[in-house]
Amino acid sequence: MTVFAFAEDDPENPLIRVGAEEVARLSFGAAELDRDGKVVAYNDTEPGDFGANAPSLVGRDFFAEVARWAGNGLIVEQFRKGVATGELNVVFDCAVPRLPYKVRIHLKVSPILGTFWVFIKKLTRKKQ
Repeated sequence: MTVFAFAEDDPENPLIRVGAEEVARLSFGAAELDRDGKVVAYNDTEPGDFGANAPSLVGRDFFAEVARWAGNGLIVEQFRKGVATGELNVVFDCAVPRLPYKVRIHLKVSPILGTFWVFIKKLTRKKQ
């Protein structure tokens, strides 16, 4: 398992070197956002109906266009608060209307890059 360190004073912080191609290979959903919530880079762990011809999400508003379910309520409020303060590290477990499973959303600031990350992990039940 890869652990990403996010501390500003960490000289080995891997987010300094994470490019769009590396983000696309992550095993969980990840979107790097600018201060306005626009997508800078992302990976698509849940490809839609378009397949390889899917339009790019770069430059689109994450909360208004990409993940509208996160654009109303606590998730976007916490994002905006984190942008305003420069401190963002919150986790939400939530159900998304169109998905048959729950997801864990982790909002995280990247102080070195001046961007913000949204990590989305599919939650599955452990077999007993």
